[in-house]
Amino acid sequence: MNTEQIRERIERSLDSGIHQGIFPGGAVSVLRGGKSALTVCKGMTGNGPDAQPVDIHTVYDMASLTKVMVTLPLILISVQEGKLSLTDSVMTYLPELAEGEDKESKEKIKVIHLLTHTSGLPAWRPFFLFGAGKSEYLRLIAHEQMTDAPGRAVIYSDLGYMLLGFLLERIWDEELDTLAKRLIFQPSGMMQSSYVPQAQAGSAEWTIALTEKGNSFERNMAAGYMAELSAGQPLFEKEWKQKLASYNWRKGIISGTVHDCNAYYGLGGISGHAGLFSTLADTERYMQIWTTNDAPVSIDPTLFSLSTRSLTDPSVHRRGLGWIVSSTGGSLEQIAAGCTGGDVVSASGFGHTGFTGTSIWSDPAREVTILTLTNRVHPEVSPLIGSWRLAHHNQIFSGFKIVGTS
Repeated sequence: MNTEQIRERIERSLDSGIHQGIFPGGAVSVLRGGKSALTVCKGMTGNGPDAQPVDIHTVYDMASLTKVMVTLPLILISVQEGKLSLTDSVMTYLPELAEGEDKESKEKIKVIHLLTHTSGLPAWRPFFLFGAGKSEYLRLIAHEQMTDAPGRAVIYSDLGYMLLGFLLERIWDEELDTLAKRLIFQPSGMMQSSYVPQAQAGSAEWTIALTEKGNSFERNMAAGYMAELSAGQPLFEKEWKQKLASYNWRKGIISGTVHDCNAYYGLGGISGHAGLFSTLADTERYMQIWTTNDAPVSIDPTLFSLSTRSLTDPSVHRRGLGWIVSSTGGSLEQIAAGCTGGDVVSASGFGHTGFTGTSIWSDPAREVTILTLTNRVHPEVSPLIGSWRLAHHNQIFSGFKIVGTS
């Protein structure tokens, strides 16, 4: 399939998402051999009168792509620099974890468990309702009960990547945002990638895609969690309903501040699990690390392999270090569970998604990487992103042959 046919498929896919109201606009790039082969931008940065047309320099809230664009490479660089090992106990660097619940289990959490989401920590908690700051978040995580023993099951956990962010700051004695800028963004030429973009010099000129009107989605998540926590305790339930009602929720359209509530309210916009803002052009530059041999940021081949192949085969969810690994190479159960990279991405494929509507998926067998940035949370969270994303990736990846086949 030629370039124009692929372009037409991408344009139809973005038009479909816009028409269905999944997002107001989006930017897509196809990389071949690590180099940009095709970019398509459609729609607007928002639905209001001040919205701007989307282009490759539109800044998006990358949400959980922070995990693989900041936290993962920084941990791998730290291993290469001899600052830590994947098999180190996390408690070695964050001894505060010993001061809460399940101390013996938490002692067994290793760095590799956090990276692969097999730590046994819960997926999410509305910690922002209870306190703010790194010390308070460490205390709250320390007092969380484990959901399983480390290494037994995949539970996709924001808490685990918060801990990785805290750990990085400890071993480098440097703030996470400045560390990312020094070791990843600047060497890669990522000039429009940062945490807290409104604080960056020159960011007034950045066009930032809008996100949700208020935090209705996460407010409802918090209400559900508190209802479960206070079940059968009328006084406690009344207290938390009042707290939720009086909390300082954002009410207007969110623009230029991180959508995620733990990152925004609790951690000043800077965390290992969320908070990164970036553009399509910068994401292309970042993915050179994973798709070329001459990237300015180098990952050791063994660490590269551990990151992009499944280390969690007994689980339904296939995970490498940081990355989601294609379910195509897994069991029938794993394939049936689905892969956000689509049905046709090969067994060597790897990628990740972000809640706000962002995604990266790479298929080494095709030598093709698809970068997709949308703001599916504007003005409210669309539940249709999952089915759209699968169809989107299927249409594009199927247009490229597996290398070496006729």
